[in-house]
Amino acid sequence: MSLLLATLLMLPIAGAQAAPGGEATASEADGGAIVGRLEGAAGAVSVAAIDRRAARRYQAVVGEKGVFRVSGLPANAGYDLIIDYQQARLEGVDLHVPPSDYEEEQPLTDEDRQELRERMQRLNRFEDVLEFLAIEGNIQHAAVLVNKLRTRPFLGSKPGEVIWRAEIWHFERPEDHWLKSSDELFVLLYRERMTRAAYDKQAVTFNPRLGGLRPTDAEPVIDLGTIVLPPPQAGIRLAAEQTMQENEESTP
Repeated sequence: MSLLLATLLMLPIAGAQAAPGGEATASEADGGAIVGRLEGAAGAVSVAAIDRRAARRYQAVVGEKGVFRVSGLPANAGYDLIIDYQQARLEGVDLHVPPSDYEEEQPLTDEDRQELRERMQRLNRFEDVLEFLAIEGNIQHAAVLVNKLRTRPFLGSKPGEVIWRAEIWHFERPEDHWLKSSDELFVLLYRERMTRAAYDKQAVTFNPRLGGLRPTDAEPVIDLGTIVLPPPQAGIRLAAEQTMQENEESTP
């Protein structure tokens, strides 16, 4: 397991937990919850909800048949679900953006996506490999999930070493062109210095459906239905559309 993966798992655990189907504790009753069922899990499985802004981790209780529940979540915060299984990880990412000022929402066009790619490539000065995994948003706001790699030698590097980063960048278009959001630098998901051989063994699947989950006082429980775990294959990728559709169809 890489250092950053271990760090994520070691974030402070907050909130009391209750077994699926058990009586709610005082902490659970006062907070929100994320529930669901894992399909395709084999062996030990860890499920947690991460509040990246507050750097807090809430561990789930996983019961029989892959049923899980994360309890005691403060309302109106955003959570990304992280599932570790068979040396692989399925990770939620928050690609939500604010609505545009238009009365009828207008989606991103192919031209928008191309301009965003080109602008990110111009802004990026260190990594030499950029893989755009997802570009979501509307005519005025966009979120870009990018996987980056520095393969060229860098200061203090050893033969065969790389730097791997996965980030979410936000952009705004106040007028004719896209500009990087001034509210933040980016959302850092991973920053690792490792050998190329170690990088090639990483198995991370990002899924926007499992990110930006927000329990509210009015709707404190988020039911994700059935989550189909991807095959534990090496690679950094976005969840397959088919898997996401299956999840949507299984949600009550």
